[in-house]
Amino acid sequence: MKNKILLLCLSLLFFLTSFSSEKACEYVGSNIEYITSQTQKALLETDLNKTKYQTYKAINAIEKTKKQLNDCGCSEASKSLFKGLENLVKATRTSTISAAHVLLNRVLENTSTSLESLNKHHLHQSKYQNDVLTLNTTEPAEKTPSLYSKMPSEREMHQKIDISLKKFKNSLDEVIKVLDCSNAKGYMVKLENECQDQLLRQDLTDSKRYYNLRTKEIVTDALKKLPECNN
Repeated sequence: MKNKILLLCLSLLFFLTSFSSEKACEYVGSNIEYITSQTQKALLETDLNKTKYQTYKAINAIEKTKKQLNDCGCSEASKSLFKGLENLVKATRTSTISAAHVLLNRVLENTSTSLESLNKHHLHQSKYQNDVLTLNTTEPAEKTPSLYSKMPSEREMHQKIDISLKKFKNSLDEVIKVLDCSNAKGYMVKLENECQDQLLRQDLTDSKRYYNLRTKEIVTDALKKLPECNN
């Protein structure tokens, strides 16, 4: 009986750790997308100083992502992203735009590989978590409900945020209907950038980080619904 309770407690500990790790991986994924977009902006610049300015923004984003990378625990994603960091730093030291572009294209390969590793890590993590929970719920102990009672706190908080954002999602649908394309796009791009700026902060609570992550995702989805703007 003691062994069963110990095993159950260990599985609960793993579940809570895995849940926290999963959220950290989501934040990392969001930040990598931002790093990719800044790198793409740098590639579009024809002035070397402007290219380096966008490159420094990508470097800064990677620096601010290190804690989440550590919490996520995906070593392959970290390795690829840090290779990207090396190439970004090299790009700031070049003397020609063409040399900078060569390095920035390598960065895009690095961030793409990092995201791919992150997705594989997430799938592996979810499968392992489900296997452990299945193994430890085939013979539930009498005290299982009370042991599980403290688990939903973080999840419930996230669910409340998701519910609160439903009205926001509906309001964005109205924005698309009411505003002309260019104004609607400008408004939503501004919101998306504000959320990303918040996600790069190191002092955010989990609830604010989750709120900004979900808000950014809603805005990104809304942007995809917009037709091509003529101006």
